[in-house]
Amino acid sequence: MSAALSAEPPPRKPRARKTKPAAPIAPPGPRLVNKRDLCREAGISRTTLDECLARDPAFPIVKRGGGNGDGWKFNAELAVARLAELLARTEKDLSPNQRFMELRARDLERKQAIEAGGLLIAEQMRGALARGLTALRRELTSGVPVKAGKLMGLSKDQQRILRGLIEDELRAFVAGLEQTGLPDADG
Repeated sequence: MSAALSAEPPPRKPRARKTKPAAPIAPPGPRLVNKRDLCREAGISRTTLDECLARDPAFPIVKRGGGNGDGWKFNAELAVARLAELLARTEKDLSPNQRFMELRARDLERKQAIEAGGLLIAEQMRGALARGLTALRRELTSGVPVKAGKLMGLSKDQQRILRGLIEDELRAFVAGLEQTGLPDADG
């Protein structure tokens, strides 16, 4: 075998491939929805949507359709935000029946929150706080000075001074509560 055949062939240079320049990536467009999907996202009826479209010439419509509503295209984010603006009601806009129904709904929510333990009745809370603060005051003004006297070897005069400091702090606490303007925040 000749030396030329036994030698490895010279390494090949890879061919330079012609590449097309990458097309610029366009930012994603708005998410488009039809009437049915818009009603579902906004939590409204088709009738309500149609009324809003009739009342608002500036409603953000991408494409008007005909027929059963599938031809319509809306920018989902803009359309839902616009519907929220259009449907925001103030109490003066409500009829007496609507106000009554809203009050019933709030009352039902309140009762459910009380039953679930997520809402406390003010009178019950006041009583619990009064009992707790009374017990805390008793312990701070009587128990703490005596315990401190035993632990730190305080004399009776030093215990009396400590009791006076604690009472001054409690009075300042009550005065701070009175300044909040909360009802029943008096000493």
